[in-house]
Amino acid sequence: MKILLIGPLPPIRGGISDFNKELLKSLIRTSDVHALSFKYLYPKYIFPGKSQFKNVVDDNLKTKKINPYNPISYLNALNYIIDLKPDKIISTHWNPLFSLSYSIINFFSSKKIEKIGLMHNLKSHEDGLLDSFFLNLYFGSLDKVICLSDFTHKKIGNFFNCKSVSLFHPIPKLNQLCIDRDKALIKKKFDPKKKYLLHFGLVRKYKGLDILLTAFKKVIEKNKTIHLIVAGEFYENIKKYENLIGDLKLQNHVTIENEFIPEKDIYKWFSMADYIIQTNTRATQSGITALSIFFEKIMISTASGGIKETLNEKNSFICEKDPKSISLKILEAFETKNDKKILEIKKLKNKLSWDKFSNDLLNFIK
Repeated sequence: MKILLIGPLPPIRGGISDFNKELLKSLIRTSDVHALSFKYLYPKYIFPGKSQFKNVVDDNLKTKKINPYNPISYLNALNYIIDLKPDKIISTHWNPLFSLSYSIINFFSSKKIEKIGLMHNLKSHEDGLLDSFFLNLYFGSLDKVICLSDFTHKKIGNFFNCKSVSLFHPIPKLNQLCIDRDKALIKKKFDPKKKYLLHFGLVRKYKGLDILLTAFKKVIEKNKTIHLIVAGEFYENIKKYENLIGDLKLQNHVTIENEFIPEKDIYKWFSMADYIIQTNTRATQSGITALSIFFEKIMISTASGGIKETLNEKNSFICEKDPKSISLKILEAFETKNDKKILEIKKLKNKLSWDKFSNDLLNFIK
């Protein structure tokens, strides 16, 4: 079976690119797999971060590339598909902005090729006016759909009535596990005697960092040994959060690392953390949840959207999306012995493997 995987891949950075890299590596073991990526995702004037690209290029990934904003690039992509003659085209969807690109490729490719959508999100986390229009167009170009959560699977009925399946978000395979907590803290010049809460990943409005900071004020009033680390590049105006930290007098209790954390350094931050905090106001599934499970770290989470299919009180601390509930769960976590939760996290790590995911995916598309 010859498969063409379409979606962002390194050197484009981000969770979707990392996911596609692992998917490509998993599928190559059993199938003839080829990849079509993007030259870039966003025009510079609308991209909120510092860079769309990683500093280190993965030379093992041989991919063709398309410029999503250049019509001639689509002609080149379609000619490539004619020469390749794939049996299946899998497009990995996370933002309706790219639904049009996928739709053009699917509609103008041979009808003999089965088109499959792999859905991370239906709509973007910050809704766009044309999201539903682009989604309808995209779903009209598909034969099958794969979802990464039941939450998303239930919603696609409004757009798609053909064969679909709900799988899961697999756990990443990183090269480095956690190192000793105290050594990791000392290397980053943190005090090992304190307790640490980690908010990791890109900072966007739906991540609820403002709610977390408000909650953390209540935490500090009860326990001043707890310190919050925010590690990840801000796609929001950082001044808004710095002003909030100042207003709440949290300057000595919060550390911000406003940088995109490359994959090779992720373990350093998770090694330092006693708990991972996730206060999303909305979500489908989460790469941060998957990372936490990989590093065997317990989460304190609002478990929005499809995240609740993975996290529960057996393996995590679940709170509501309000400061009072979040603060109480943080305090509860630091006052609790959590050996049983760690055992449950280890079970999840085995259950949500890439090998199982790729096998399930192949069985479905065959």
